[in-house]
Amino acid sequence: MKLNSKHSLRLLVATSLCYLSWGFTPHKELHAVAISGLPSPLFEFYKSHSSEIISRATDADKRKHLIDGEGAKHYIDLDTFNEELCPISWDEACGKFTEDTLLLRGTLPWTIEHVYNSLVYEMTRCGNTGDSAMSINKVIKLSADLGHYIGDAHVPLHTTSNYNGHLTDQKGIHALWETHVYELTREEWDVTQIEAVYIQHKRNWVFSIILESNSQVDEVLTQELLVRSDNKSPSTWGYRTRGRTLVLIPTEGFCRAYDKALNYMVRDKFHKSSIAISSAWYSAWVDAGMPDLNSVAQERKAGIRIWWKTTINELGRDLSSLLQDLRELFEHDLSQN
Repeated sequence: MKLNSKHSLRLLVATSLCYLSWGFTPHKELHAVAISGLPSPLFEFYKSHSSEIISRATDADKRKHLIDGEGAKHYIDLDTFNEELCPISWDEACGKFTEDTLLLRGTLPWTIEHVYNSLVYEMTRCGNTGDSAMSINKVIKLSADLGHYIGDAHVPLHTTSNYNGHLTDQKGIHALWETHVYELTREEWDVTQIEAVYIQHKRNWVFSIILESNSQVDEVLTQELLVRSDNKSPSTWGYRTRGRTLVLIPTEGFCRAYDKALNYMVRDKFHKSSIAISSAWYSAWVDAGMPDLNSVAQERKAGIRIWWKTTINELGRDLSSLLQDLRELFEHDLSQN
């Protein structure tokens, strides 16, 4: 990874929290980089909870296998609509297409809007109710989920029914684009400091991200076919070690050739996605009235410490009582013998 002296220590701190390998790892690093773009005092809050936010960056993917309807939240098949989808509300979309149709074609833009509004609501509650600690927990969870869905919106293949190339004999292209190219090239990307900005028109902003991603679908698919069909290109598949396992995946040479053919789209989309996530968190905080999340978080931590102390003391008393009962029982048995 190339570094420039002008890049702030803040970014280095954030990325060092999670230099991991969109798959699971890119989502985690997107959250880490997004934290670095936040202004104070929001940066301090998110950094203090960075470990939990980053670890929960992939919760939404895990829920796809457990909760009905979760999968539809991660995509929208724009090519299945007979007309260009304009920024409309969920109720308007249901009235126009029916809810069942949308659940089949994907609900990504409305999922982002719903999670964003939920995050604003929970941030607003912090400090204003008796359950501020619970609201902080929800802020952390919703921040992770919002970042995940925004990350998905930046992946072209999350906006088409041909999401894995299965309709064009390109199965595996989804992982090629969002995981394999990322893993092989990430260390070579320039580190660029990002900065969150306030989002004025959220719905239009969400749809603009998705429409831009969809406009790149043809390029993502076409360039893979061109690279694969070029006799001078490296072999497409080969064995490579991932962790402790030897697996058959796209070769390094093919991934690099594809990345170059795309004019390094994966890198650029990652950068845009990290800014978008950071900006969404910041905008939610502003819309919530810029609450003092840090003081509420300190109260939460203090409450957790008190709970642990109380619990340990109670366990200690229970254990002491149990030991005393066992001792008396033992002494009674001895006296009988």
